[in-house]
Amino acid sequence: MSARLTACLLLLSLVHLQVGVTMAQPPVEGQPIVDDYLSGSETSSPAEAYPPGESGESCYSGGLGCSESESDVWLSDDVFHRGAFFARGWLDQGFTWNPDSPRNRFNTPVTFNDRSNEYQMNQLYLALGRRVRDDGCGWDVGGRVDLLYGTDYFFTTALGLETFDDGTQRWNPSRGPRGASLYGLAMPQLYAEVAAPFGCGTTFKFGHFNTIMGFESVMAPENFFYSHAYTMQYGEPFTHTGMLASYRCSRGLTVQGGLTRGWDTWENPNGKLSFLGGISWVSCDERSRVNFTVSTGDQNPATNRNRTSYSLVVSRQLTSRLKYVFQHDYGIESDAAINGDFQPTDAHWYGINQYLFYDITPTTALGLRVEWFADPENARVLGEAIEPFVHGGNYTEVSLGLNWRPRERVIVRPELRWDSSNVFVPGQSTGMYDDFSDKHQFLLGTDVIVVF
Repeated sequence: MSARLTACLLLLSLVHLQVGVTMAQPPVEGQPIVDDYLSGSETSSPAEAYPPGESGESCYSGGLGCSESESDVWLSDDVFHRGAFFARGWLDQGFTWNPDSPRNRFNTPVTFNDRSNEYQMNQLYLALGRRVRDDGCGWDVGGRVDLLYGTDYFFTTALGLETFDDGTQRWNPSRGPRGASLYGLAMPQLYAEVAAPFGCGTTFKFGHFNTIMGFESVMAPENFFYSHAYTMQYGEPFTHTGMLASYRCSRGLTVQGGLTRGWDTWENPNGKLSFLGGISWVSCDERSRVNFTVSTGDQNPATNRNRTSYSLVVSRQLTSRLKYVFQHDYGIESDAAINGDFQPTDAHWYGINQYLFYDITPTTALGLRVEWFADPENARVLGEAIEPFVHGGNYTEVSLGLNWRPRERVIVRPELRWDSSNVFVPGQSTGMYDDFSDKHQFLLGTDVIVVF
């Protein structure tokens, strides 16, 4: 048996081992809380897709290569391995207590768990598809379709798909507390995928898919916290429609690039294409990861304003129990704001997120998120990018959360969150919280995820 075949068999056995001992792997942000072979979910970065353990040869030697006989490696009774069909989903439901009890019943500007003192079924999620073999050993075809029903649908809609070009609802009722129905249906992903025998593995994704930018995900089981960072909510896209190619240069290095129709669009009214790409690196010992992504293109249908943003995520496994993640995002959109002289000016947004995750026991983990997000022209959060009318532009939040898995397919996520902002509109509001009457907000939220 050749050294390359031995390495491939070793990697496959480690994947099977990971599926079998899900309870022994405490959840951390950026990796699926329930193993992605069980849930059918995807990681936000190609670098996160490698199974743990040693490969048997250097991760910079050009990859593991192909086996002498593919059937020796891929003949398996495990229906969850790559190349198999899957049908998986989850139910995510929770409650967020806001001691201010705002009159409008919203935890604005917090989204997703946005309703105060009210039960929310955030996600009833179903994913169907076939995972392609991306080992570079041959051609393969797969794809995926995701359906989301719940209160989170509102934040994951795409222009031209779930909504009309003017933003009004197409699939769901237009009446409700958000200016639309509180509960509705969305289709976050619908794509075909082709794997090609180029390099150490190349894939081409065609259709509607989740963004590769940032650290947090729309899919609940892929996040440590119930709530989301401002950066994810306002500084990054959720989905794209187009084509994305992924090329694995070596076992530790992956590059991506493609053309899309912009941010959260199924059909771009201006007919322009945007670029989406990035580079991901994982160290040989898999304790360090770096993911840099960028998106640029004309977004506005009327004026074709260019919007460019990037996201940098760096993670390090400090000890066997402690993990640190650093994220920095920056974005700019041309002529998207009005300055003090009532002239068009560029809108900027940027921020820094820091995460710490500590595994207390094999089924319990503690997490801390500290974030500063700047929206100086108020184009992203408020959408009121007129400098003379809105003052301030900074947001800070600190979240302390716990993940507990009493059962293999059950995750409980209690969370304490404190928000602060200096944004206000003179004569109309004194802050961003408690129905725009307060500069601070305290939330206590808890949700339960059941994977099936």
